[in-house]
Amino acid sequence: MGRLIVLTTPDLELGYRLAGVATGAVASSAEAAQALQELLDTEADDVIAVHEPFFHDLEAPLRRRIETATSPLVVAMPGGRDADVEGERRARMLQMLWQAVGYEMTFDRGESGG
Repeated sequence: MGRLIVLTTPDLELGYRLAGVATGAVASSAEAAQALQELLDTEADDVIAVHEPFFHDLEAPLRRRIETATSPLVVAMPGGRDADVEGERRARMLQMLWQAVGYEMTFDRGESGG
């Protein structure tokens, strides 16, 4: 059975550990990439959440490997910033839907009339 593993900053790691989640503390994008590579090599049925700023800094070959692999599932974990939270949340949701369903979905932001 798979488990949730969070690769995050040392400052945030304790919170995840207190919640009972397996963690890996990484201080940079390079450390995150190395830890992620090692986890991908195990080919376990895990879900790996990577601190969002580190996830977006991953090199193209590693991103392609993540996108084409069926297991483990690798996702970006929000970085805790509050700038444009609604826009980031919406973009993340659409990206997850695209990955799950296989095509891009859009939602009408207009309000329906009475």
